[in-house]
Amino acid sequence: MSKRSGIHPVARRAARGFSLIEMMIAMVLGLLVVGAAIGIFVSNQQAYRATEGLGRVQENVRMAFEMMARTVRESGGNPCNSTNSMPLINVLNNPANNWWSRWGVTPANAPLGSALVGFAPGAAVDGLATGAAAGQRVAGTPALVVISAEQRAATVVSHTPSTQSFVVQNANHGFQAGDLLVVCGQDSDVVSLASVTDAGVGTVRLGGLFQMSNAGGGTTIRHAIGGSTPGNASANLGPAGTEFTFGANATISRVQASVWYVGNAAAPAVGSSLYQRVLGPNGAMTTQEIIQGVQAMNLTYLLPGANAYVAADAVPAARWGEVAAVRIELTLQGTQNVDGAPITRQLVQVANLRNRSL
Repeated sequence: MSKRSGIHPVARRAARGFSLIEMMIAMVLGLLVVGAAIGIFVSNQQAYRATEGLGRVQENVRMAFEMMARTVRESGGNPCNSTNSMPLINVLNNPANNWWSRWGVTPANAPLGSALVGFAPGAAVDGLATGAAAGQRVAGTPALVVISAEQRAATVVSHTPSTQSFVVQNANHGFQAGDLLVVCGQDSDVVSLASVTDAGVGTVRLGGLFQMSNAGGGTTIRHAIGGSTPGNASANLGPAGTEFTFGANATISRVQASVWYVGNAAAPAVGSSLYQRVLGPNGAMTTQEIIQGVQAMNLTYLLPGANAYVAADAVPAARWGEVAAVRIELTLQGTQNVDGAPITRQLVQVANLRNRSL
């Protein structure tokens, strides 16, 4: 019997690695995991942007409301009399020509003499340009003028009308030539009420508004005729150009005047911003961009006895001095897009004027 060949068939080795189907399934599962991770990342990013954008809008509106409300509350205030009832003799040249020099309660100038005056959309504010340039007022938006005296004050030692000069206790008052100043007397510095109003009986404490005509740095403050812009028309601080002597312990404060409005944003920002234009010496103005992204501002006013706020053009000219509260409505827009559009919020705050009767 012949022997078989010694060659034996080799057993087939088991297949190693992944099959094509397994690899495709793994790739699909991997893509699903990666897609889910990307989706979570994008969702978190959008949520972060929305939270950050909303936070910035809220911070901007908080700052805007705080600054505007503070100036509104202080309207007409001064260190001597916070009820806004003290007659203020304005001796400036042509005070009605400028929004910042009109403060002064006299019968002939009562509508313009209020420390708070609103301007309806489209109503011109002298010296405030409307246009497309940065800082200029946006057409069709309202404006608000607010005037008061700073709380920081110099105390009067003596007043000599013949030399148009006050002597104050301290030379570090910070006043300089061209500053508009308010002097207000103590309880003894009174005039007859009939001398400052058409119908009045008794006496009333008096205040005066003038421009400092000498350089600062000393204890003497002068109110001579002439001077810088606008200058003093009279050196007498009494009613109707009469001489009046303020007693010791009267106080002198700098006038702070500002106009609030919506203007074109400064580059590189686009859109509009909330601006405050502030009075400096000799009528010089400083324009400050307070916050960006303010798309609209609506201002309405409450008069005593009324049950609704009204627009500026519905407030009688002679009643601006009676306004008790201002309703401020701002529409703000964020700088980052969320879901294809920027975050927009419309917020409202009411500012009550101090010591005004509702």
